Amino acid sequence: MPDNQPFSSKNRIISTATSADLREITHFLSQNYRIHQHLDWFNALEWIGQQPFLVEKYQQQIYAILLTAPEVPGVTWIRLFCIKNSGMLEPTWQRLLDHAILSIKSMGVKTLAALGSSRWFTTLLSGTKFEQTNNIVSLEKKYSSMSVSNDPSQIEIRPMCEDDLPEVAQIDHAAFAPIWQNSLASLKKAYQQQGVATVAVRNQKIVGYQISTWWSFHAHLARLAVQPEQQGQHIASMLVGDLLTRLLAKEITHVTVNTQADNHSSLAVYSKFGFQQTGTVIPVYQRAL
Repeated sequence: MPDNQPFSSKNRIISTATSADLREITHFLSQNYRIHQHLDWFNALEWIGQQPFLVEKYQQQIYAILLTAPEVPGVTWIRLFCIKNSGMLEPTWQRLLDHAILSIKSMGVKTLAALGSSRWFTTLLSGTKFEQTNNIVSLEKKYSSMSVSNDPSQIEIRPMCEDDLPEVAQIDHAAFAPIWQNSLASLKKAYQQQGVATVAVRNQKIVGYQISTWWSFHAHLARLAVQPEQQGQHIASMLVGDLLTRLLAKEITHVTVNTQADNHSSLAVYSKFGFQQTGTVIPVYQRAL
């Protein structure tokens, strides 16, 4: 079924969101409806025009929204699901999900993933062939001083510049499985929102990077990656140590980070700097298509 053709079932119409829906979607998302939003550099409205961004309407008014637009080849996330009436939760979810899967399969997507950010949403996922594959864990560090040992390996840590982003994207794709990769467009968005973004350079070549955000006295280490063949050489530790020093200079003494529960190398780096798990755990679900 072409994406620009409405799909009708029981007086409800599913169609692709367009710029003409922008105002209504903005209002819809501001209401106290059931809503799941992915952890994303882009807000939902910035995905309008990408496929599939589906709205279900009843009597010409938005009733539910599902956004599963892919960012990298072969895999995509449920970026947004919102519904007006929880009494119709399961059938509405199933209708939108079926329609989205038809669309993303035609794009070559093999895996649909989602974060189980709430109990009601994990119930929906579990009931529609999603399986839990991992957990995201949260860590934090509060500190008042920081010392960083000298680097014997000729690694330079310097601020990231916009011209670095294509090389940073190559490292990102080499370091992460497709489900965790960021596109160049997403990294550009992250760079625009960064509080501190740095790269590790060896022999004039970028071998690692980090991007962090901050607000008030709190920072969040949002992205950390090292070129695979350069891993095991303490480059990640140098990036984190340098970041903490830069943050402390700005009187930011509370830092958080999220990582996969099975990413033991990252957990070891954060543990080295005194990060401790907060107890917050977000399950990761996947469905093979």
